[in-house]
Amino acid sequence: MGEKENVFHKIGSNQTIAERAYEELKELLESGQFSPGQKLPSEDKIASQLNISRITLRTALQKLELLGYVDRKRGVGTFVVGLKERHMDAGIERLVSISDVMRQRGHVPGTREIDISAQNADEIIARELQIKVGDPVTVISRVRTMDGTPLIYDHNIFPATVVPQDVTAKELGDSLFGYVLKDLNLNITHAVARLVPAMADDFLAKKLEINKGTLLIRLVQTHYMKENDAPIWQSTLSFPDSKFSWYIVRTR
Repeated sequence: MGEKENVFHKIGSNQTIAERAYEELKELLESGQFSPGQKLPSEDKIASQLNISRITLRTALQKLELLGYVDRKRGVGTFVVGLKERHMDAGIERLVSISDVMRQRGHVPGTREIDISAQNADEIIARELQIKVGDPVTVISRVRTMDGTPLIYDHNIFPATVVPQDVTAKELGDSLFGYVLKDLNLNITHAVARLVPAMADDFLAKKLEINKGTLLIRLVQTHYMKENDAPIWQSTLSFPDSKFSWYIVRTR
C-alpha cells in the first residue's frame, strides 16, 4: 500500500510542538487513515507536512511506540499497529501509570474496589523489600477498570515507613503511581520487572469477571528510588492476555 499524501496538518507555533505532533499522529492513527501493518511516510515527509523538526517528530513517534500505536523498525521504517477494541498494550521499557496509558488511548480508568490492610512482612516480602520479617507493611489491592470493565487485579506492598497503614482510598486517588510521585514526593528511578504466566483461580476469575483457568500474565515489579537503596514498593499486576499486553522495543 502506497504512502498517503497531505494527511498531516501543519502545527502552529503557539502550540506545544512535541505534544501536538503526538496528538495529530494519534488522531490520524485512530481515525483509520492508515491500515494496520501499513508503513508510514518517511520521517522527512511527515516532519515537513507537520512543519516540525525530525527530532521533535521522533519524540512523538517514540511516545506512540511506547503506547502501542506504531512499530518502528530501525533502517526500515515505522509501521501501524492494529488496535484491538478493549485491548490495551504498552511498552515495558518505561515506568508509566496505567491510568495515564488508558487516558492517552482514549479510555476512562477506574477502580472498582480497593482493599487496604495492615500486615507484617513474611519471609518472602521481607526479602523483596529488604526489610525484617515482622516489619509492618501496607498492602493495597485493587481491581482496575477500563471504561467500567475489569482489566487488571493490582496487588501492592509498601513498607509502612513509606505508605502509612492508615492511608485511605481517597488519599490514594485513582493512580497509585501518581500518589507515590506527587503526594509522597518520591522519585522512583527504576524498577526490576518480571513477566510470568499464570492461570485464573476462583478468586481472580471472580475479580476480573473471566472464566477460571483463563491464561493470565503477571507483571511483578520491585520499585527503587536509588541504585543501591532498598526498594520501596513491590507490585503484582495480573491481567488476561486477551485484554492487556506489554511489549519490548529492542534496539542495537
